[in-house]
Amino acid sequence: MKHTENDQYIEVVYEDETFEFLEFIRLDHICTITYITLMNVVTREIFTFEEEKIKTIRKKFHYQIKAYSKQKNHLAASSPTSLYYIVE
Repeated sequence: MKHTENDQYIEVVYEDETFEFLEFIRLDHICTITYITLMNVVTREIFTFEEEKIKTIRKKFHYQIKAYSKQKNHLAASSPTSLYYIVE
């Protein structure tokens, strides 16, 4: 699953049920009905919705905070300019 820093997902309200974290897959026109196929990026489920039954559809932005793997110690432990340097 590919994630960027600022992910854009689709939220759909379909027949009084809300679906979140969806990604667009394709759009189909069969006879006179239009179908929208979306995938949930968390569960990897595929959903196909009839366009006429969708009450709302919108893009949502989810901002992720970068996690730092290790904090750096900026104090010099053995340098003469260090606070911890002991002169004998």
